[in-house]
Amino acid sequence: MDDKLKQKFLPDEYIFEQGEKGDKAYLLLDGRIAIEVNGKKVSEISEMEIFGEMSLILNKPRSASIRVLKPSIVLPIDKKILNDLLEKSPPVVKSMVKQLSYRLAQCDSEIKSLKDKIN
Repeated sequence: MDDKLKQKFLPDEYIFEQGEKGDKAYLLLDGRIAIEVNGKKVSEISEMEIFGEMSLILNKPRSASIRVLKPSIVLPIDKKILNDLLEKSPPVVKSMVKQLSYRLAQCDSEIKSLKDKIN
């Protein structure tokens, strides 16, 4: 893997913020990061997990912010890389990835709506 492609982040830096345009997904190679929604930590991401993929696949703004908890190294995955990977996959895989992304985005929206009703 080409070291020039890797990006390094320090604690409390944001890799991206909620509402931004999502033109990349990322693979966490080393470190620990938090997922924040409306300024509140909702989860953490472990090494070798991908994040930011929904915005990339669906061409929608970021639904969460990603804040670094400990020094981290990520590998950016842009639209071309994603499309190349999907094109090499069987058509059913490409379709499944897109459908799962849409369904997850719908679930996120439903959860937000329910939380808004409660508060």
